Amino acid sequence: MNENLDRINKFFEAYGKRDMESLKEVISEDIHWIFPGNNKLSGNKIGISEVIEFFDIMGSIMGSSNTQVEKLVLGISEDYVSECQYIHTQRTDNINLNQNMCVLWKFREGKIIEGQHLVSDQKEADYYFQNAI
Repeated sequence: MNENLDRINKFFEAYGKRDMESLKEVISEDIHWIFPGNNKLSGNKIGISEVIEFFDIMGSIMGSSNTQVEKLVLGISEDYVSECQYIHTQRTDNINLNQNMCVLWKFREGKIIEGQHLVSDQKEADYYFQNAI
């Protein structure tokens, strides 16, 4: 497996355990996370605590949305990993997401330094993330 894919897996493992020491081994202290659009999650998150807070909110939303994920494409280079997925939710309130989404991960000196979400339908994503919270 690719070293950067290993870092992503270690990130999610450490995040799930709330293991801050292990998180600091794979992400930079000044990590920068970007979520597009005009909704409650939009904007730049800088630093470990802001990124963790973002993932907590995202996890809560997606965890309560009966989410189905189909992995479409995985691209890997020396400094980047791009993961593209088809995301479909089935919420009982009919506030749903049905689109392709990608995360572009950036690495430097053995750590994740940036993540950026890219969406295929920003208007739908804005509606979903504004109202699904």
